[in-house]
Amino acid sequence: MTRYRFLDGMGDVVDERDFADHAAALTWVRDDVEKEDEVQRVEFLGPEGDWRWAGPLLG
Repeated sequence: MTRYRFLDGMGDVVDERDFADHAAALTWVRDDVEKEDEVQRVEFLGPEGDWRWAGPLLG
């Protein structure tokens, strides 16, 4: 499992969760997060302990 964080337009963390892969994390945010959270970016915790972009929310 990999740790993902979900950020709003200001870069503030809206939520953090563990997912098996990028596809699962991106699907969760597209399908299950309430619109008021306004998630703009998804990042995952890389092997070196740094946060990395997980991919586009729309696609």
